[in-house]
Amino acid sequence: MARSLALLSLMFTAYTGWQQPASAQGTPAPAAQGAVLKIQLVDDETGDPITGAIVKIKGLPDTTTGAAGRIELTGLKAKSWQVEFRALGYESRMETIYLTEGQVLSMRFGLSFTGDKLPDVVVTERRSKLSPRYADFHRRMTSNLGYYVTWETIKQKGYSTLGETLRGVRGVYVNCAITDCKISMSRSRGCVPTFWLDGIEGGSFASAVPIRDVYGIEVYRGAGETPGEYAGTGGCGVIVIWTKSKPYR
Repeated sequence: MARSLALLSLMFTAYTGWQQPASAQGTPAPAAQGAVLKIQLVDDETGDPITGAIVKIKGLPDTTTGAAGRIELTGLKAKSWQVEFRALGYESRMETIYLTEGQVLSMRFGLSFTGDKLPDVVVTERRSKLSPRYADFHRRMTSNLGYYVTWETIKQKGYSTLGETLRGVRGVYVNCAITDCKISMSRSRGCVPTFWLDGIEGGSFASAVPIRDVYGIEVYRGAGETPGEYAGTGGCGVIVIWTKSKPYR
């Protein structure tokens, strides 16, 4: 009887082309390969790769970026992953990354430079790479006219808002409410300076600009201090704000 059933099974297979599933035949089905995650970390202003950055993912060993700022993780489960990036001289960054089964995902993340615990020569070298954008700002700093605040000073002093930064400038009056600040020159509360943001003249104080995004501030408290580039634009003085350009954010 068993022999007859086996013969019938062979005849059925030959006629229909049907085959028994591999798992049913005793051969294990191929295991899922998981997802692949490729990450590159760069300086969000210069685009330079960040070497030696630590990538922390809960449940996995820490990984360090190589010479090109890259890592590659394989065999990851299909789910959302909480990833933290840490690098000397940069602000840490947290991201949630979603992966699907078998996905190969390549991503680039930019970190914001702080310069913390880095040698002065490294900070200076990086500044030279950004000089085309901020060349006029640094040139005017050497003129001994006006008052200047750099991002390094903002960080050292621990300023949390633009209003707080300008409150310490002699000759400038700052009156901040919950959502905005009014800026005027101390000689006359009605004397409001002209504001410039990244080379464009604006109508009001840019209090909405996050302090962490400010590269530098120029304060000219009257016509006698105002350089030629801004002469005639504000009889009550001029305040110029430069923000960090982050094309690789």
